[in-house]
Amino acid sequence: MSDKRMANPSDLEHLAKLLDGRGNLRDKLDEAFTRASRLGVGGKLSSLKPMRNWADDTAVDLRRRAAVLYAEQGDPKAAALYAGFKPEELKGATLSPEAMLIANASVANGDKFDAGWLKRKPGETYQDWLQRIPGDAVAKVSGDENLGEVVGDYINLTALASTVPGAFKMTAAGTLGLVKYFKSLKTPGEVKFLKAPGTTLAQILKGRPPSYIPGSIARIGARIGARTPAPILNVLTGKDSLAALAGKQFAWEANLLKVGKNASALSKAAGAGRAGAFASGAGAAMRTAGFWRAAGIGGSIVATGIGAFDVYQEGNPVDAFKRDKAGYVAKVSGVAFNASLTAAMIAPNPVTIGAAVVTGAVYGVATIVDNWDTVKKFPGKVADAGAWAGKKIGEGASKLADGAKSIGNAIGGLFD
Repeated sequence: MSDKRMANPSDLEHLAKLLDGRGNLRDKLDEAFTRASRLGVGGKLSSLKPMRNWADDTAVDLRRRAAVLYAEQGDPKAAALYAGFKPEELKGATLSPEAMLIANASVANGDKFDAGWLKRKPGETYQDWLQRIPGDAVAKVSGDENLGEVVGDYINLTALASTVPGAFKMTAAGTLGLVKYFKSLKTPGEVKFLKAPGTTLAQILKGRPPSYIPGSIARIGARIGARTPAPILNVLTGKDSLAALAGKQFAWEANLLKVGKNASALSKAAGAGRAGAFASGAGAAMRTAGFWRAAGIGGSIVATGIGAFDVYQEGNPVDAFKRDKAGYVAKVSGVAFNASLTAAMIAPNPVTIGAAVVTGAVYGVATIVDNWDTVKKFPGKVADAGAWAGKKIGEGASKLADGAKSIGNAIGGLFD
């Protein structure tokens, strides 16, 4: 270990990039094999094939050596680097402080503790790793694998409970909206407009709640909205007067792209330059969206990006599907759902709402199927963990009693 501690971790990381970084040795080897195959002389390079695996393995080894040094310096990414992830893969998510402390301690003291549990498993993405490590860390500290599984399962089920209901809610509300929309087309002059997802609260506060909202809640919300100063309410829920730029009455019905485009055109007609017109269009779109809708769009865009990168890390789609059919479908449909939800929040129309309805249903079902085994086994694991905890408490109480008895004997001996 002493020779590794004399190295510069950033130098080791640089060497790793020279091996598997974009445009470096690994890419050039792939390019050479591809060209040789096209020319029909691939067999001539067969003796060089092991170099590709060597480049990958050596790069991972260099990063693990660098991770040991980073861990000693307190770098929070050290454990992930040791696991085999590249720095560019470590964006968008963080490990809990408790799990990171244990993980980094294992890396920094690799000569005393086995850090093999941190290593990335075949096909494991960064998001998968982030979910696995806290449970494994608990298992290492407690010495009870079942307790670690309970923690890991709890994290997975919490994620399930926070995402699936929202997908099914979007599916149900979107379907109801589409049914009403297409029915209204048959009645001239009574066409109903589709609303952007995530704007239900805005409707309630402005006294126009969806039909599925209970009357008592609707009345309370309307009273709160009526007592809120109009400028503040508009900032939060969107300014209805600007919806007219998209041919709509209310902000939650408006296509933000149309609002921005038409506001920009009006600004140009008034003599504004290109930059001024763009700023005017963007500002009008933001004021129409309101804070809550804009925040939902931003969050959905981030979720789409993280999910897409997670799917990319799975590698070849065919191989990824073979490894975990339900899990891969859940990830891909999750990306599709967040992307379609983003589009529906920006531009509510039959196409975007319909896409969100379909992808939301697929995502919800696939996620439940992927976690069904965990759902079934979780109660039993919790019971076992409770028994383990009870045993440890009993052992602790027994030791405490023995200790008290020993102290009592010692004190009594002083007076003999």
